[in-house]
Amino acid sequence: MNQRMSGAMLSYLLILVKLVVTLLFTPFMLSSLGTEGYGLFALAGAMAAYLMILDFGMNDAILRFFVAHENDREKRDAFLGRMLSLYAVLAGLVLLAAVGFSTLAEPVFGASNTPRQVEMLRVMFLYIGSGTAVLVALNPFGALLSATESFVFLRGLEIASTLVTTLALVAVLLAGYGPVEVVLVTASFTALQALLRLGFAVLRIEVRVRLAWPALDELRSVGGYAAPILLVIVAEAIFWKFDAILIGALLGAAPVAVYAIGVTFNKYFMSFATAISRIMTPEIVRRIDAGADAETLTDLMIRISRAQALVLLMILGGLIVFGEQFLTLWLGAEFAASYPVMLLVLVPYALELTGNVRNIVLQVKGLYWYKSAITLGMAALNIPLTVVLLKIWGVSGAAASTGLAVIAGYLVIAILLQRRVGIKMGRYWRETWRGIFPAFAGLVAVGLVGASYLPAGWIGLVMGSMLFAAAYLVAMLGLAATQSERDLCRRAVRGALPGRRRHA
Repeated sequence: MNQRMSGAMLSYLLILVKLVVTLLFTPFMLSSLGTEGYGLFALAGAMAAYLMILDFGMNDAILRFFVAHENDREKRDAFLGRMLSLYAVLAGLVLLAAVGFSTLAEPVFGASNTPRQVEMLRVMFLYIGSGTAVLVALNPFGALLSATESFVFLRGLEIASTLVTTLALVAVLLAGYGPVEVVLVTASFTALQALLRLGFAVLRIEVRVRLAWPALDELRSVGGYAAPILLVIVAEAIFWKFDAILIGALLGAAPVAVYAIGVTFNKYFMSFATAISRIMTPEIVRRIDAGADAETLTDLMIRISRAQALVLLMILGGLIVFGEQFLTLWLGAEFAASYPVMLLVLVPYALELTGNVRNIVLQVKGLYWYKSAITLGMAALNIPLTVVLLKIWGVSGAAASTGLAVIAGYLVIAILLQRRVGIKMGRYWRETWRGIFPAFAGLVAVGLVGASYLPAGWIGLVMGSMLFAAAYLVAMLGLAATQSERDLCRRAVRGALPGRRRHA
């Protein structure tokens, strides 16, 4: 198998590993830390997302420039050296921001949390900042490995890191340590993963780095490509992380835990969707640079979006039918309140993620500023709406606000694609959802009725999930999928079999 196919399969294996780890480790972590301790950990994670903003969106930008230099190693390595110098400055900004967050812990969270909890947050922000600074400093190596399509190493490293980090966290929690030590371990392994990417780039890709400061014109070029991406990163951080901060400031740490569990599956949804689009990114860039017209881009978006929809809707359907039962069995009756949070966010997010390849198209076409402005506007609207709905419906109100903002942004960006890129959105939607949506709606309706006839407890949940998955595969592959999609699935399955790989 080539790097793309192997990388795609390892990407889905990575998602599966992370999902299994989450399912097995989260209850243990909750019982070890308690609801409030887990809420503090979630708040630290939210702050980590804001520190990563100080990458300034340039990771995607330099990936695009690495692709442009892929046939000239000398230019590529010189560009890498200049970007590493720039990113060293960004890492320093991350450390300064971490100190600032630590200083603000008491004024922001002191009213709804105890002094001990505030002190723990202060220390956790410093640990998170240190790990994130190392990650940001070495980010150019990750971009280089993606540009050279070293997907097997990248995904394999992430799988190994996930497993080793989890084992270390289990040992820390069994030893009786708390959320501060959990964050320290997590930050340490984040830094280690970045260092291993550096080692691979030096030893296997044989980069030769000489640090130098980029010229002003180069900074403008990279910055011009990255700036709109930065705005989207800021907007998405507001969408997915600021709710937790508002809940922590207004309601306390325990409600943060309920909300955090409700949005736990967001990252897996995003991972399933981007596993395909990330691997296709270099090829999409090449095709647009070669002058692909709007009709070709529409066809490409439909093909990728259908593949994403086939995967995402199986997960979404299972969560709609069995989500509340699963949360209650998994974490206890107090987390049944996470079910509406989960659906209010995931249903619109599934629509947003299906077809996120449009982001690459907008970036390369130089139109990402429009997308950035739209997303940032929706995120800004989300803040006051969240505050209002929090007071009315609690954590479910925060989720409803986020979901409404996601849908509004998606529709406005669709208008942008049609008017400025020439994508025929009507054809895109019809062909993307043809066969898939009717089958999905029918399966969910039958599943909701049939779930009441299943045995209670884990046995009924497992039986129901297996039946739903089997029915989904039969319906989608038998009725909804096109012949080319069926052929692709067969090739992927054959390629995954050890005895067949040499023929792939």
